[in-house]
This record gives sequence, C-alpha cells and structure tokens, in this order.
Amino acid sequence: MYCCFDEPDLRAPFTVSVQAPARWACLGNAPVLSRPSDGEAGLWRFAPTPAIPPWLASFCAGCWSGSALSCEQDRGDPLPVTVQAAGSAGARLDHRYLADLLTRPLRYYQRKLGVRYPYGTCDLVFGPISPALAYSATGLIIVQDQVLADEPDALFMATVVAHELAHAWFGGLVTMSRADAWLDEALTTYISRAAVAQTVPGATPWDGATSAALPDQDYARDAAAIRHLEISSDRRPSWTAWGPGCAVMPTVRRPRMTWSGAGHRPADRNLRAWAFETLRPGAPGLARPARGV
Repeated sequence: MYCCFDEPDLRAPFTVSVQAPARWACLGNAPVLSRPSDGEAGLWRFAPTPAIPPWLASFCAGCWSGSALSCEQDRGDPLPVTVQAAGSAGARLDHRYLADLLTRPLRYYQRKLGVRYPYGTCDLVFGPISPALAYSATGLIIVQDQVLADEPDALFMATVVAHELAHAWFGGLVTMSRADAWLDEALTTYISRAAVAQTVPGATPWDGATSAALPDQDYARDAAAIRHLEISSDRRPSWTAWGPGCAVMPTVRRPRMTWSGAGHRPADRNLRAWAFETLRPGAPGLARPARGV
C-alpha cells in the first residue's frame, strides 16, 4: 500500500523491486532486470514501466510453473511472453496453444490499429484471483486458474485472451474520461470480437446464441452499437454511437481520453482506429481502472 494521486492524467513510471522467498517467482509490469538464482530467496528487480496510472501498477509473486515463449509481430522483434500458473494448475497448461491465442489477436490489433503493442513484455498468468474472471494491467494478463480446470471450449478461451490483450490499447495506452468510461469495455469488446471472428476458424461471436455464452456478454450491447456504426459509416459518416446501451445517434461531442506514450502514431483510419484518431496526445481526461472480463 502506498500514497498516490489515483488519477489517469497523473501518470508516472514505476520502478519495482520485490524481496521474495526461496522457490518463488515474480512477474511485473516490465521486464526483469535481475533476479536470484533458481530456487533461492532474494531480490527481483524490474525495469521502469512506461508512464502509467497508479491502478495499473501490479506484480504477481508465488510458486509458479510455466515457460518463456515469444509471439511473432508483423514488425520488429518478437514479443517476450511467459505463460504461468499457480500450484497444480500448471499441469494443465498448454503453452504453445496459449501463446498462439495471444499471437493471433496481437498481430490483428497491430495491423488494424497501426499501433504496436505498447509494452516490453506480456505475461499470461493463471492464478486464484477473485471476483473477476480475468484482469489486465500493464504487461500482465491474469486469469482465474479455475478456467483451466473447467476446460472451456476454444472460443471461450480465445475471447478471454483477446479481450484482455486488447486492454493494452483500450484502458492502457488510451483511457476514457469518467463520463465516457463505458467506452473502455465497449471498444475492447468490439475489437476483441472482431479479432476472434477473423482469427478463430468458424467463430461467430456476434451470433445471438453464441454471444450470450461468451464471457464478455455484459459489454456486448455497447460493443454492438460501435459495430453498427462501422457497418453504416459509409452511408452515415456523421453518426456515432453514444451512451451505454444506446442505439446509433447523431454525434454531438467526442469522448475525452487520456493518451499514454510518445511515438505511437495511428495509421489505420477506419473505426477500429477511431479511438486513436479522435484525440491527440496530451488531452485531459479521467478514467477508471481496467476491468476484468
């Protein structure tokens, strides 16, 4: 626990060190700079994070099992990835399968948004979190380990991973004002379902029966309004979705967002890049913490 101004426009780099017992491992918002020898107690030191709001400052520590992998990106070096689980859940990890679930939406988002994944690492962790099914922080995706025990179908797991990864852009790189906070999950659900539809063979996440069974269903109505805007944008370019659960209505104002990080320049001008095109870096705004699915 520490004192802070918990506001998204008061971002700062965080430099974290963790003193951990023997046989424990640590994960954080940034790559590990130094650590004890395997199995020994000692100090884990992490690189400074990019400027982030305080609620995204996180680390995981415990007796993890897993492996280090990498996800190929369309441009630049592969993204370092670890897939970890606590306790007996580690025996149910399919590392290559989970890495593939990360790689597909990762490349989709980078192509459609024209903005690279904004962090230096991505750690996928299955642990005893509650009450959310999953949670995203800078460089970390944390999922309830019960998901592995339940052995969900491929579409369910793909939706969880794609949704939480999308929060790196919506809720991480760009955050919404408190008045427009519903857009965080609406945009995340919209683009993650678009990614699933394109990268999971046979997936129809917008189909009524399928949508109702997905873990992001609570946000589906707002996301559908954004999807409707894209479908109709050629006919009605001046219309937009506005308000949680709304239908499409004429634009009266643009949402306010906080932009994080210099050098992230959007390329794609369609609606999937809308959040990056409607506001330039440095705009004022307040946002709530990133939420779990």
